[in-house]
Amino acid sequence: MGLMTAGLTATLLLPARARAAGPDFGPCAGFIASAPARRRTWIRGEAPAGRPFRLDSPFRVASVSKMIAAAVIVPIAAALPGGLDADVSDRLGFRLRHPAWPETPIRLRHLLSHLSGLRNGPSYPVPAGRPLSSAFTPGGVQYDGGGWFGPAAFPPGARFSYADVNFAVLAQWAEQVTGQRFDQLMRERLLTPAGTEAGYNWSGVSQAARLRAAPGLRREGDAWVAQVDAEPPRAPRASLLAAPETPGLTDSDVRPGENGFVFSPQGGLRLSLQDMDRLARRFLSEKGAYEEMEATAWRLGPEGADNEGGVMLAYGLGVQVLTGLPGPAGDAFFGPDSADWRGHLGDAYGWMTGLFWNRRTGESLVWTLNGMPETDRPPGRRTALTAPEENLIAAGLRALGRKKGPG
Repeated sequence: MGLMTAGLTATLLLPARARAAGPDFGPCAGFIASAPARRRTWIRGEAPAGRPFRLDSPFRVASVSKMIAAAVIVPIAAALPGGLDADVSDRLGFRLRHPAWPETPIRLRHLLSHLSGLRNGPSYPVPAGRPLSSAFTPGGVQYDGGGWFGPAAFPPGARFSYADVNFAVLAQWAEQVTGQRFDQLMRERLLTPAGTEAGYNWSGVSQAARLRAAPGLRREGDAWVAQVDAEPPRAPRASLLAAPETPGLTDSDVRPGENGFVFSPQGGLRLSLQDMDRLARRFLSEKGAYEEMEATAWRLGPEGADNEGGVMLAYGLGVQVLTGLPGPAGDAFFGPDSADWRGHLGDAYGWMTGLFWNRRTGESLVWTLNGMPETDRPPGRRTALTAPEENLIAAGLRALGRKKGPG
């Protein structure tokens, strides 16, 4: 999930035994399956230079980042006048309206559930050094002729269109409200209290953790090519995509409330499987804090949707809600009780990730696999996922003592 932004590319010749681990899950893969009385882990593969892929190896988790961001943004919104139904423009720093619906507010709830009427524009993303408003204001350097807005036939709230830009807007709104940079806000309110070493675009991640980093890979002939994170910046620097007119810009130059894309709330969180498990357990332990996020805000209907090729059939506030529909077009990712599971998938730079929990049973499953191609992916036989994802989830469910896997 989530479109990819520019990243460092380098060719990595991994040891033969890493390649021999099999094409199923790529060069690095693993899961942590947890239940009230059980915790099982599985890991395999190597990162560059023979460095093992470990439970504490940080990587780019892709769109799971959205759900983690929502876990902080939703409580902030709920505590303010208007709550989640407030007009985002009231505290965004600029007026945001769909050109075809100038009198219809775009609400926080719309953004969190991808019902805002926004989409990723042709010049996605807005780089650091430019204001986010330049994508939404006529005459702005990245307005793209209104290309950041969806079809005029659908007002805000009417159609699900999964788009990273929603979370850039939310991150900027949160910065305007709190006066804190998004990366620091996330660290203070969730990532540090949960005991993680995680950080958005490497912000706040220690140098020791960065040395364990696993890059996102793709296969080119006999070599794995790093698409991102071959060499993370040295701590405490963050990784930023700067505008051409501000080539020397660093995170210390970034002021909160100007561009919510800067720290990639849509997909830039770096964390480990161990961190993912800690966050899953936190979601399970604090039901009241996340109850509204987990409720269904959208479900696929006759109007259709832009839903990532069908892997999303229902959605909450930053959270995927599974319906349990069986079959190759379905979302029964966890078997017969899939409708009890909540979480989010991620997909970028070769990483395929997932963080899900089942509040009824107290179980959680987090996973990642690397080296997935962008096209010609092996299709799943039992769900809308790919075959490697199905197989990895099935292994995790077996580790929890479940007899049935996806489908």
